[in-house]
Amino acid sequence: MLETALFYFISLGVLIFAIGVITARSAIYGVLSLVAMMCMMAGLFVLLKAFLVATILVLVYAGAILVLFLFVIMFLDFRKETLDWGGFSMGPVAAIGTAGLFFAQTFVVIRGIETPAAGAVQGTTEAVGRALFSRYVLPFELTSFLLLAAVVSVVVLAKKDGTSSDVPVPSNDRDAQ
Repeated sequence: MLETALFYFISLGVLIFAIGVITARSAIYGVLSLVAMMCMMAGLFVLLKAFLVATILVLVYAGAILVLFLFVIMFLDFRKETLDWGGFSMGPVAAIGTAGLFFAQTFVVIRGIETPAAGAVQGTTEAVGRALFSRYVLPFELTSFLLLAAVVSVVVLAKKDGTSSDVPVPSNDRDAQ
C-alpha cells in the first residue's frame, strides 16, 4: 500500500517536472526542472530496489551532465536572439510526425524484446564494474573524452567575448613618471 502510494506520488512528480522542462520560459529553469525530474526518476529506481542505477542517475546525470548543461546555458546569451513568428511553417508539423513515428517504432522494438529468466540477470555492482572496465572500456573512455570536450567548449565560449582574462593587469607606476 505504501509502495503504491509512493509510486503514484513520485510518478506525478516526474510528470510535473517533465512538463516543466517543456514549458519553462527560461532555459535555466528548464534544466533545473530536468535535474528535479532525474532525482524523481531515481526515486522510482529506489522503489524497484535498483540502488546502483538510482545512484548513477543522481551522481552522473543530475550531478554532472545536467550541471554542465546549466553552465553552458548560463554562458550563452539567449537575450540576443529574438523570437519572431513568421507565420505557419511545416517545421512543427514535421517534428510532431517524426516524434510519432519514433514512439511507434520504439513500442515495436520493446514488444519484440524477450526478457531473460530471473536467474540469468546479474546486475550486481561488481558485475557492472567488470563489464564496464573490460568489455565496454572503449565506449567508457570515449564518453569521458566527450565530456572533456564539452568542458573545453564551455571555456572557449565563455572567453569568446574578446577578453583574454577577467583579472585586470596592474599598471607600472614607475613608467608613468
